[in-house]
Amino acid sequence: MISAVDFARTSIALFAGGRERPITYGELGQWVAANRALLRQLPRPAFAFQFAPNSAPAVGAYLACLAEGVPLGLGEPTAALRARILETYQPSALILPRTEPVPEGYSAISDMAGAELFLCQATAGSYGVRPHRDLALLLTTSGSTGDPKLVRLSLGNLAANARSIAEYLGIVQGEVAIQSLPMHYSYGLSVVNSHLVAGGALALTGHSFMRPEFWRVADECGCTSFAGVPYMYETLNRLRLSPLDQPRIRTLTQAGGHLRIDLARQIDDAASAKNARLFVMYGQTEATARMSYVPPERLSEKPGSIGVPIPGGELWLESLASEPAQRQLCYRGPNVMLGYALGPADLELGDELGGMLATGDLAECDSDGYFRLTGRLARFAKLFGKRVSLASVETEVERAFFLRAAAIEGADSLRVFLEGGAGSDEGAVRAHLADWLGVPPVSIKVSLVGQLPLTASGKKDYKALA
Repeated sequence: MISAVDFARTSIALFAGGRERPITYGELGQWVAANRALLRQLPRPAFAFQFAPNSAPAVGAYLACLAEGVPLGLGEPTAALRARILETYQPSALILPRTEPVPEGYSAISDMAGAELFLCQATAGSYGVRPHRDLALLLTTSGSTGDPKLVRLSLGNLAANARSIAEYLGIVQGEVAIQSLPMHYSYGLSVVNSHLVAGGALALTGHSFMRPEFWRVADECGCTSFAGVPYMYETLNRLRLSPLDQPRIRTLTQAGGHLRIDLARQIDDAASAKNARLFVMYGQTEATARMSYVPPERLSEKPGSIGVPIPGGELWLESLASEPAQRQLCYRGPNVMLGYALGPADLELGDELGGMLATGDLAECDSDGYFRLTGRLARFAKLFGKRVSLASVETEVERAFFLRAAAIEGADSLRVFLEGGAGSDEGAVRAHLADWLGVPPVSIKVSLVGQLPLTASGKKDYKALA
């Protein structure tokens, strides 16, 4: 699968911040081998959890667990999530930054290759769990909320999605991605996997995409692509910055939620003028990362679309028994998860879905086979007996007012939050939505916020708004 030795040993795999020179595939392979030797010291059966920021050692530890067959969870390095994971799953091993103390109930084994992380093992607790032979990776679905619900992924899931992404993005040796997203987020991990499976390289930096140091790294490493979620592109637009200002970046990718149509058009126009490409994509952690994409040459004629299935995947619509007029988007492909885990016993389960995923998103399909999301099963409000899609409300506000919006259900009302709006926007948005939905304006409450709260993966945090 994602092997650190499949390509020329002298080819660059990682540009890592603070290191004097890049790390080659040969050196990364040596790191993986050294880490595998450490993992063999763990009593079996074992499963590990890694809480670490992006770094070369984090990539080396991740690859070693895949190669050694030790199921690995990747989590946001926050105290809240770590506490919930340890309480719920009691993993038999942890991979942590060296700056972190050894948690109670664990003992340190050794530093991992690269010396920024260390491996420790549980003194008791989890060794009765026998993870299923197909289980390779565990990812969270809930950002920083501390929810211990995990997505169970196999090596086959990871390999299939990585190769599919590399195929439709045209990733080859010589491509360099600036790692703008965390590895514990499925979109960020897909950037790692798709480049390593194709023999490309990653530029790792601890700097935020809003800092000039981040773009200095992109320039110095000759980065050719940038991946971002909607709020990142929104923020760059406000700062009057563009990844396309970098001399070699010619591929932009976007996923992780709906990007305002006007901004997508603006970015697409700028990309076309520079002979670059913008890929608007759709996916879920439950499908490893990606399920569909819009080919750049069709983006201008398919505004708001999530595109066509990725290579090897299939999308279709199924009517809901409760509301036949509404149709749920379903997906089939080798990248569909094994299932969820809510506790340690679930790690012993095999494939529960058989490659088919009901996404929970409502959608429609045009005559060209391009899909467009129309709402979310759980994201509806009831106003005067009408079932209102909150996702559609957000899309309509962003289309009509060019403002980023979030909508939630209130007590007998629709609550809409506008990011960075002016006082005059409140009344205008309320009147527009009342007319659009056919409801009295009093049933719509509009509020201004400096910035919408976001989850760790950059999505709108509706729980925080509520």
